[in-house]
Amino acid sequence: MKGEEKMGEFLRFVSREEIYKEYILRLNAVSEIEKLNVLNTFNRVSSKNIISNEDLPGFFRANVDGYALKAEETFGASSEMPAFFKIKGEIKIGEEPSMKLETQEAVKVSTGGTIPQGANAVVMVENTQEVEDFVEVYKTISPWENVLKADEDIKSGEIIVEKGKKITHKDIHNLLALGVTEIEVFRKVKIGIISTGDEIIEPWETKVSKYHVRDSNTYFLLTYLQNLGFEAVRLGHVSDNYAELLKNVENALNDFDIIITCGGSSLGVRDYTMKVFSEVGKVVYHGALIKPGKPTVFGLSGNKVLLGLPGNPASFVSSTILFLLPILRKLSGEIDVLPKPDFYVKLDTNVPATQGRERFVHVRLYRKNHEIFANPVLGDSGLVSLVRKSDGMVRIPLGVEGVYKGELCEFYQF
Repeated sequence: MKGEEKMGEFLRFVSREEIYKEYILRLNAVSEIEKLNVLNTFNRVSSKNIISNEDLPGFFRANVDGYALKAEETFGASSEMPAFFKIKGEIKIGEEPSMKLETQEAVKVSTGGTIPQGANAVVMVENTQEVEDFVEVYKTISPWENVLKADEDIKSGEIIVEKGKKITHKDIHNLLALGVTEIEVFRKVKIGIISTGDEIIEPWETKVSKYHVRDSNTYFLLTYLQNLGFEAVRLGHVSDNYAELLKNVENALNDFDIIITCGGSSLGVRDYTMKVFSEVGKVVYHGALIKPGKPTVFGLSGNKVLLGLPGNPASFVSSTILFLLPILRKLSGEIDVLPKPDFYVKLDTNVPATQGRERFVHVRLYRKNHEIFANPVLGDSGLVSLVRKSDGMVRIPLGVEGVYKGELCEFYQF
């Protein structure tokens, strides 16, 4: 059997960096493009550079209520010796100016309105006093003070959204301001999730044996990914049966870009997963040199991704953050895919390293004296309460004895 032959190969457990460089960054993104209304593109990935075809604001705009004038004619002005300007008129918001300023002339303007030809500054109304048809200016102002130039906000030809960037509400704001109402994005990655393991039962089922475990991992993953904007489907549960798992994975490969197996923590489940991955494609790596999360299986079937997540909750969450999310970003067409720490925190106790593996410790955060501290949430990786009690995890690097109390370390939120 093809799967059995490949299972005889030497098991490969490698560093996180190798998995990123030789596996994740080599994956091919989906190629299909969709054209969508900008309002429907939040969390989607742009399939090309989106370039502005106009300047913003597009005119010289007043940033304050006051008087548009020539800044040079205010030099030396003060409350004791004001400068005098003849009021030539008023330009209302949205009105195109038809006048041109001459020497010692000013035009009344409002915030957001345009300034007339010949003006290069706006003096705030608080620094002036109207006297019949004139205005006294009590302050020296600089050229272009309180004025937004025509291309100061956005320039024509400027890249607004780069290819491979996930669209945010800020991007949508700017695109609409430019009149861009439709853009092209990569289609959503299709994610199939398969629950595995003899001991796993559905959350609503009654335990026949006290040794049964309710499936919380795949439902957590389903809602977590959907909340991030991904298109995920839970395909059901498979017992520790090679033929049944093989059939489910083969069927899933017809409809999904990535198939994720997760559930039981027994050695049998992991062996079946690797055999099935080898049968439909190949196992690239049999595990990662991290703790928790070592028994994560990485495979390929053509351009389709195969990922076996560990069953223990802490390992499952670590592998989701460190491996699954980068894989999904890469498949989605994103450029910036690898995980980065959300910020740095100080540990409030010494934490030892794990020999030969990166260690990720679940922690709870708290503030003290305007600093953020992390307190380890201790317990076996099989405890479901670790996920609920933790705000995220900190990284203990390879090659160190540990991280000492008060040291800064990377924090990854989940």
